[in-house]
Amino acid sequence: MSFSRRTLGLGAVAGMAALATAACAKAAPDRRLRLADQPEDYKALGIGQQIQVSEDGRRTEARPENFEWWYFDGLLDDGSVVVIWFGDNWFYGTHKRAVSIEVTPPGGKPRRVLKQFDEPGEFARDHADVRIGPHRFEGNLKTYTIHVDAAQTGGMGCDLVLHQRLASYRPATGHMLSGERYFAWLVAVPEGSVSGELTLDGVTRSVTGSGYHDHNWGNVSPRDLFDGWWWGRAQVGADTTIASQLYGRADVGGEKITLLYVGDPASVKVNAFGTAVTAAEGAPIKHPDPEHVRPIAGSVTFATQAGDRVQFNASNRLLTSANLLNNAPPAMRGMAQLAGMKPWYTRFKSPVSLTLAGQPTMEGEGTLERFEFK
Repeated sequence: MSFSRRTLGLGAVAGMAALATAACAKAAPDRRLRLADQPEDYKALGIGQQIQVSEDGRRTEARPENFEWWYFDGLLDDGSVVVIWFGDNWFYGTHKRAVSIEVTPPGGKPRRVLKQFDEPGEFARDHADVRIGPHRFEGNLKTYTIHVDAAQTGGMGCDLVLHQRLASYRPATGHMLSGERYFAWLVAVPEGSVSGELTLDGVTRSVTGSGYHDHNWGNVSPRDLFDGWWWGRAQVGADTTIASQLYGRADVGGEKITLLYVGDPASVKVNAFGTAVTAAEGAPIKHPDPEHVRPIAGSVTFATQAGDRVQFNASNRLLTSANLLNNAPPAMRGMAQLAGMKPWYTRFKSPVSLTLAGQPTMEGEGTLERFEFK
């Protein structure tokens, strides 16, 4: 569920002029945000419980109101973190394609390149095969190849292979609905092995590690559905955990959608959503980026009724910290400031603890994302 930070910036400011009245509006019954998990939802969407290869292919039509992106992150064995994003039509009103690559070396600052394209790109529907300029993201749920052309980005690129070790996952249908509006999420690879080559400053080296790939699409800016969210993914021993809490806006009912997944190569141990899982923020701390003036929760803990518990912790290891108004037009920044808006995107390297019901607590590491739309 992660995002390119400039992508987030443009999406976050879309529609801010209506924020003050929207926040006070009462949700109409057919616009109340919900996770589509009923039998009729599966039927309407044309999907089943079993995830199909085509679900990671193109899911939207090329229309101004639609967006779609394919995301990858890798926690490499040398301590580096790499994040890659291929997207279509997120830049509302521009109808562009984009490719982003971000590399954070061990102990170093993030390095990032974003390229935008006017050309339409190529998007297969029967499986993930995304071609934007000279870059390509292709796979079939089991194996993916990712090519970001370093010659076109000024010296940062990759040729990576991701092999799935855990079966694909989505919470119910993966669609969060508000009337006819929706935001969809598929975790094609909850965890897999990463190998290949990574290029930084024109220097190419072999890399290995653990990787993750998800796919998002929808027909409305997430800013119009959510006030923000927490999202995290981690490796704790042999277990992979993915967790999220999304905060619905007041005008779609103010509901929270909370999700927790834990699995290993042999089985899914936790797949909880709705009333089966809760999330709680820890005590506030000073944000490690001094430009972020508000406190931020020092942790977020997900717990199930069965006694499973996962805690993600903020840290001083910032992977991304971005004021989402920095890329907005001056008039939009002024309106947002008058409305008291301080939208921000933070991604941490996160220490994680996992307690499965009846078992001792285990420690691991992952990434934790905090998205503040207001």
